[in-house]
Amino acid sequence: MAWWVKKDISYLGPHFDWVDPNAVEEKRNLVGLGLSLSRSLSERNIPKAARSRRPAKAPPRQDVFIVDSSVACNGRFKDLVEQFEPGVHLFAPIELQYHDGRPMEGEFYFFNCNVDIDCVLTDNKPEWFTDFGNGKVVSEMPLIQLLTPLEISLSKPQIQGRHLWTGGPLGWNQLFVSDPFCTALRKGRYKALEIWRECHEVDREWVAEEHMGPLLAKWQAYVASDRDCEIGAI
Repeated sequence: MAWWVKKDISYLGPHFDWVDPNAVEEKRNLVGLGLSLSRSLSERNIPKAARSRRPAKAPPRQDVFIVDSSVACNGRFKDLVEQFEPGVHLFAPIELQYHDGRPMEGEFYFFNCNVDIDCVLTDNKPEWFTDFGNGKVVSEMPLIQLLTPLEISLSKPQIQGRHLWTGGPLGWNQLFVSDPFCTALRKGRYKALEIWRECHEVDREWVAEEHMGPLLAKWQAYVASDRDCEIGAI
């Protein structure tokens, strides 16, 4: 089985903002709704420092926390990911600052899962897609939260051997993890992470025509552009 992991729904902070969001070698949109973005990033895309929105007495106790709607983490979470998939995902070092600009002690990183896999099995069911009219259709990932765990199915051949990945345009920047990784999360009691749903692994190949529904043409253009999509979805 696999698991869908999210930010803790009760997360109240801390929150940080980039000191200079334009101080990057290559500007990319870093805002996402989930624990990662459905595209690869590099250190060239990440600002160097983030400042706490409110006065704080100490660095974050959470293992993951929010920087301008993006996800950052401490060295403890980085070490866990590196145990499973060393050198695969992005951990860009950043400086955290107190509200008055003083640097916080500790090692902190901008995190992005750099593996994006088309794997969500929808069977083109209409509840997976919302039509806003005027040709705008989106994958309705939030609706999945209302469904039972076994109704979230992933292609086992697509994710075989992976431990962390996002689910392509159908996954909406959400992070999926393997069962062994999920077990390690539970054992380590990592803070500000929530194991949201069990995902059923199905022994079926992922075929775009069977699962992209009304987004098929946009998905084809997305793949033809080497999966270049600034908002992480189509």
